[in-house]
Amino acid sequence: METIARRTGWVIMYLLIILLVLASSRYFAPGMPDAFQPEVYLDYSVVLRVHIGAGIVAVLVGPFQFWSGFRDRHRVWHKRMGATYLTAVGFAAAGGLVMATVSYGGLVTHIGFGLLAITWSGTAAVAYVRIRAGNWPSHREWMIRSFSIALAFVMLRVWMGILGALGADELELYQTASWLCWVPNIIVAEFYIGWYRNRQAAPTAAPAE
Repeated sequence: METIARRTGWVIMYLLIILLVLASSRYFAPGMPDAFQPEVYLDYSVVLRVHIGAGIVAVLVGPFQFWSGFRDRHRVWHKRMGATYLTAVGFAAAGGLVMATVSYGGLVTHIGFGLLAITWSGTAAVAYVRIRAGNWPSHREWMIRSFSIALAFVMLRVWMGILGALGADELELYQTASWLCWVPNIIVAEFYIGWYRNRQAAPTAAPAE
């Protein structure tokens, strides 16, 4: 049952990622038709496209790093995709930090998205340091944290849809979503990491004699 639930969750998440990719494609069209802030985004078109493009790469590659079957059978590709993920996070987070300074919603969103970029790049950097040191368990935990924050790309749209359906005005909606898109993610990640540690530490039942 646990395996089925986990697989179902990954499938739903990846479908949401695909929808995100399709929704974000408009930012790569000439003139950025239907852009959220066209009067701002056109002046930052290169940075914005780097941010979005690298973010898309990160969320597309990330799930494969947690697929144990793929990781065990394709060690070299696991390392290559891990390097791709970390590089993509670096570019996406740097672009996100710049875009946070001009985000809609004022200081609330500037801080929310700014901390998102800093936390995302920070968790990815620690994950890299830990695997270079050969500490695989710690590397795994920091990658979980990093990818949970990467999913802010998806959850931003989800929360905006939910808050919009609840009647929030545009300003309130965006300010709230700038925090909801990543803070709950990292909290859930910490609960999962704690649960996994406890399960690994639990003594195995002795076989009956």
